[in-house]
Parts: sequence; structure tokens; C-alpha cells
Amino acid sequence: MGEAKMCGRFERHSALSEFSKIVAGLVAEGIDPLPPSYNIAPSQVALVVRHQTGAHRVDLLTWGLVPGWMKEPGKIRPINARAETIHQKPMFRDAFRHQRCLVLCDGYYEWKKLANGRKQPYHLGRTDGSPFVMAGLWSDNAHAASEGIQTFCVITTPASGEAATIHHRMPVILPRAAQTQWLDPSVSKTEQVQELLLNGDVDLSVYPVSTFVNSPANNSAKCAIRLAESVTGAN
Repeated sequence: MGEAKMCGRFERHSALSEFSKIVAGLVAEGIDPLPPSYNIAPSQVALVVRHQTGAHRVDLLTWGLVPGWMKEPGKIRPINARAETIHQKPMFRDAFRHQRCLVLCDGYYEWKKLANGRKQPYHLGRTDGSPFVMAGLWSDNAHAASEGIQTFCVITTPASGEAATIHHRMPVILPRAAQTQWLDPSVSKTEQVQELLLNGDVDLSVYPVSTFVNSPANNSAKCAIRLAESVTGAN
């Protein structure tokens, strides 16, 4: 797997104790301490927050949404959903109403085609280095495997600020004030949920990283280290 589609790769290295500072009422019972994951790719598992049994609980879900109604899940397992049309698409419509989640993240990667034709990977994250959460949808499908499978996708929106210099889309990064309503399955009116997806000004820093990140098999801090040298052909 080479350069990914937006948003097709992200990283999570902060401990759950750090995410508890930005997600109100976070409960991580039953989740073993996980090592950092610097190169999360589609079909891999990631930490996701859902509203279950009256609390905001952390679980491991597989990236690539398989709707619960799909009797014979195929190869099409979307990793992204567009915020503008998410409520209209059969693939996402049910989850949009009642199965929304937060995806724990420290940064994500994008590939930009340079003037010299080469594709350069970039890391995008908060300027202060703090973790954040991406808006997502989740689903539970009993047909996808003998024991079933729980999956998620990331919601995207038109890019703004520095992120727009790399790609025209970016994840919806939810502020703390919108998280509780986003997770609440009783909040189901389309207009109300869509309002939560209006991404405010998110201060992201963008910097080039090594092509080491191109392969999902590479999963170390090296993936997210800023390149020391300037990028030839960036302009």
C-alpha cells in the first residue's frame, strides 16, 4: 500500500490519560495499555470512543466501515465519509443518526504531489503537539466474520488553514463542547447533527516527514519525525 487517500493514515502515541483531558467522562475499563501506533492504516484497529451503557467508553475497532445491514461485506469498506453528504448516503445514513464516535489521534498524514512529480508525505497535527479527536461513525456487523466485526470511518470536511496547502479535505476535529452531543445517540435530527460537524478554526501545524511512513509495515516514531532538510520541488 502506497500513499493513502485522505484521510488514509494517522497516528496515536499519547496515553489514554492524555485523552481523558480532552474527552469528558472518558472510560477505558477493559482496555489494556496500548503501545503508541505511529502509522495506523485502513483495516487496522484503532482506539475509538462511543457512548455505551451511559458512559464514553474506549474500544478497539477496525478502520473501514461495514454497515450492520450488509449481509455480504465486500471489498468496499469506506475509511472516510464526507460531512456534506453523509446523511444522504445509504452506507452511512443509519450510523449518522445513532452510531457516532470519536477517533483518538495525535496527527494524520497526507501526500502532496510536488512540482518535480514526487509525492511527499506530510504530518498534520496541533501546533502545541496536544492530541485531538476526529469525528467518526461506527457499526457492528454480525455477518462480516464468524464472531462479527465492529468498524469505523473518519468524517472529512473541506480543508482550511495550513491543512489546505496539502490537501483539499481534512478530518472533522471536534472540540470538547461538541463531543457529548456527537456521541449521544438520542441526538438524531439531521440538522442538529450536521451543526456539530461545522469544523471551527483548527490550528494545525504541517511539516514534511520521511517516505518511511509510506509503508504501513513501518510503525515507529520515525514516521512522524520532521525532515531536517528542506523539500526539493515543494514550490
